[in-house]
Amino acid sequence: MANDGYLSERTRGAICCEFGFWDYLFVLQCMHAGPPAATAENGPSGVVGDKEAEKKRAAVVALIDHQLERINTFKDYALQREEVTGDAEARAFSLPPADATDKLLHYEAHIDRQLYRAMDQLERLQRRRNGENVLPPFTINLGRRS
Repeated sequence: MANDGYLSERTRGAICCEFGFWDYLFVLQCMHAGPPAATAENGPSGVVGDKEAEKKRAAVVALIDHQLERINTFKDYALQREEVTGDAEARAFSLPPADATDKLLHYEAHIDRQLYRAMDQLERLQRRRNGENVLPPFTINLGRRS
């Protein structure tokens, strides 16, 4: 387009194949940017035709530049998505399997209950040593037993 002032038939065909379903208006603009039609008149109307052709050429060039900017933006989005996907996969591989995680949580809860039980017993022993009247431990389990 920059050298000849129009898009060749081959270039227009490639644009149609690549962008036909994605951006039909862009394809239509490019299809009308073919080689100029030969005219028999070379009078004052030919000058007006050249101005119109130049406006048309500038519009197509601006449209192509805009399309290239959009493609570059989408390319950046795709690269970011690939990085995030790769990072997520790497993190997923670093996690233990679900059954191991469940077992760890079960053991952690058991140790946590033992810790609080030991802290309660320590507090009762300290109060008894200080001479306070300490009632026996009273625990309520609200969970269901299986």
